[in-house]
Amino acid sequence: MNTRKRKVLDVARSLFIEKGFLETSIMDIINEAKISKGTFYNYFTSKNECLIAILQESREDASNIRHELIFGQDPKDIDILAKQIAVLMYINREQNLLQIFESIYHSRDEGVKKVVIKHHLQELDWLSTRLVEVYGNEISIMSYECAVQVFAMIQHTVRTLAVADDRYVAPEAVIKIVKMALRNIDAIIPRMLETKEVLIGAETIHCIKNSVDHKVVNKNMIINQLKGFIEGLSKDDPKDGIEYANYLLTELQQTEPKLFIIEALLTPFRKSFTKTTHASEAREIANYIWRLTKEEHPIDGN
Repeated sequence: MNTRKRKVLDVARSLFIEKGFLETSIMDIINEAKISKGTFYNYFTSKNECLIAILQESREDASNIRHELIFGQDPKDIDILAKQIAVLMYINREQNLLQIFESIYHSRDEGVKKVVIKHHLQELDWLSTRLVEVYGNEISIMSYECAVQVFAMIQHTVRTLAVADDRYVAPEAVIKIVKMALRNIDAIIPRMLETKEVLIGAETIHCIKNSVDHKVVNKNMIINQLKGFIEGLSKDDPKDGIEYANYLLTELQQTEPKLFIIEALLTPFRKSFTKTTHASEAREIANYIWRLTKEEHPIDGN
């Protein structure tokens, strides 16, 4: 993402938080970013697209951190899962996305609703997949129902504590709440397996998966993007980041790339570009590679 587009997105985010999404116009963004109308539409076709880009960035941040948390760890460890669940909550707070969600909660704009619904369905789809990895394929048919219950327990507990005590719920308290929700679902699953009663059945799950619409990634696509990324770097960019990028490219081009080494380099690669204009693309590339390596050696859900 080039510097000017990054500025437009940052300005849009600030205005959505300050004025509210519905009250912010495209002209507000154009005037604040000091760009022409043509430049804005060269980057985004609508205000909704700005929102989509902002939410996509938060998801990419969360996805990278979640992969990093599980790297070298037991994927069935409930404590690791609890930390992974809490990641997006922390990111939403840090980036003030909760305020944006609040500002569009009562929107009648169907386009806006679809953007937010898709964001929530992506999170639901992620957790349902992780629950199958933790508890096994036998819970596949009820994994989405379990995911809904986990998120419901977390969200309503956090909201109740915040309203009742009129206070900010600290990060350590959030982790405690997430672990409590997972302990509760751990107790519920045996009963669900026994009764086989689910409200979110196969047809609904199919609809959710179609709505989520994950971007398909493959090695050649990533290699081409990484090549372009490296070509855009200069001597002023972090030397360690340049070295990581070149090593990742070289390794990915091998017939049998060393996946564990590639995964070990993704965090330092991403972090080395954090304070540069390449941060967004480095984050995206790291996320794609994590997904690719997981497909190459998937977690056994049995």
